[in-house]
Amino acid sequence: MNGDSGEHTFAIDELADRSGMTIRTIRAHQSRRLLHQPHRVGRRSVYDESHVERLALIRRLQNSGFSLAAIRALVQAGGEAGELALAWHAEAVAMRFLPGDGFDESKLAIEPAGLTELIRQPGALAALERYGITRRDRRGNWQGTHPVLVEAGRRARELGVPSAEITRIQLAVAERAEAIAHELVTTLRRHFGTERPSDELLEDYAVLTPIATAIVTATFEVQLARVLRDELGLT
Repeated sequence: MNGDSGEHTFAIDELADRSGMTIRTIRAHQSRRLLHQPHRVGRRSVYDESHVERLALIRRLQNSGFSLAAIRALVQAGGEAGELALAWHAEAVAMRFLPGDGFDESKLAIEPAGLTELIRQPGALAALERYGITRRDRRGNWQGTHPVLVEAGRRARELGVPSAEITRIQLAVAERAEAIAHELVTTLRRHFGTERPSDELLEDYAVLTPIATAIVTATFEVQLARVLRDELGLT
């Protein structure tokens, strides 16, 4: 049927057919505030394409492992929060940095040559540990905390970059990143306040974490590209 605005609207049974969900599931999503309420046309409740799109987003988020509480926070945030969360999730999968069952901790192992070079640098391991870049495992062995950083260090050494220079760069970036992270958290706390239940605060942070990550990552990529172009004389 068509609404007053000319937009195609339909009953819940057609929404179920178009979304591939049962009517019971759709009503459950409504009760959990995951799906916005239908429009009222007289005594009838009708749905439109926005409901189809929301249910498709809910399905994608569920398939990516997001909890219903996290999905509710994402969809209520509006805008591109859900898509940003999915993009962050895909990037985390690509980097093999998702926590949980099945994570291969061998990816965190610092290769012997790299560890030897770090030990030769006075205070390097302690400084990296202070910024959460290295840590000791349960047996007391040193390992990285992020497989991408471990792999990046290995590749840099293969290209001939001295280990001391890699460490210097990591610590310089970590120092600035820590300051930026504190600024982000301060801003978020000021915006959302602290007088709310902890579960609501956690949902807010779950929504904004991928947004903050996207801002920091994309901004760094832009600046790195600018510097590379300037240094190499590229147009």
